[in-house]
Amino acid sequence: MYFTYWINFHNKDPGPSSQITENHARWIFALLSRIEDYISADDMSLLRNLARASLALLKQIMQRRSQVENSEQDPTNTTNGHMSESSCWMIITAVVGVWGQHDLWMDAEAMLASLN
Repeated sequence: MYFTYWINFHNKDPGPSSQITENHARWIFALLSRIEDYISADDMSLLRNLARASLALLKQIMQRRSQVENSEQDPTNTTNGHMSESSCWMIITAVVGVWGQHDLWMDAEAMLASLN
């Protein structure tokens, strides 16, 4: 619940004080590994919200990368310790795969389509 809030807060105000880092991603993975296979509907809603927040963060990361690639900047140094695309994908994949929320792939597909 708190990581979802922090990711959404960062998505609304991506300042340096609200950065989501790879250390946060490691904590999310550790906490996800402790969740049982069968959970209540309320807990599933929290996991789905985390996946959707990760999708929104992923969209920002991909847009930022695209802007850097189109500019004169060095595209190899875009993460600076911030949560990476692969970490976002891993969170989404965990929620989809472990807890069977396959409809979230449609949200991911729509997000990717909106980038083009």
